[in-house]
Amino acid sequence: MQKVILAAALLGLATAPLPAAAQSNAASIAAALQSWRDACSDPNPDLVIGYMADAVATASIEVRKACLRQVFASDNVDLRSAALRITITSLPRIRFRVSPESANHNFYGAIQTGLIFEAAEGDLATGTAKWFPLVKNSQPSDDYSGTVAVLGTGIVWKGRVYGPGGVTGCSLSADLAEGAALQGIIHCGNQGTYPVAADLLD
Repeated sequence: MQKVILAAALLGLATAPLPAAAQSNAASIAAALQSWRDACSDPNPDLVIGYMADAVATASIEVRKACLRQVFASDNVDLRSAALRITITSLPRIRFRVSPESANHNFYGAIQTGLIFEAAEGDLATGTAKWFPLVKNSQPSDDYSGTVAVLGTGIVWKGRVYGPGGVTGCSLSADLAEGAALQGIIHCGNQGTYPVAADLLD
């Protein structure tokens, strides 16, 4: 009997109308995000580039994703390249998922849950940023860092990684795949080569 009463009470809550304030707030948020989607789908690519920069400048994750998702779905290569440049130079961190390919299980064990880079010094004009890989170290360090550069619809990073085998020079290269995904490889000397992938809207 108690279960029946509880179920009835929950059903009543589920079917009760939302407060007017909640409805109004949700509607305004939805309208604002849709306006960003519309702007970032403008047929004028020059305007879209400006809208992307404005979207990132809002510091709103929802606005940034709403805009960039539209642009990364575009078939305009120049726009996708611009979206990549804006994203790479503005992200505070990025995580690459790593797949096994090398036989070095110690190094793979350290990065199998994801290779995380903290980012700083993003420069939109040059399409570069400083990336700090976090493997054995949990805090960014200038001793283990490198510069990432956007080249067309791809990126290249070279730097030093502190891993299970000590400090190793590594290079990562990846290209835009479908949507807002990066796919490529990271090569770390005798630590091996591994396929990597990242979602830029993660």
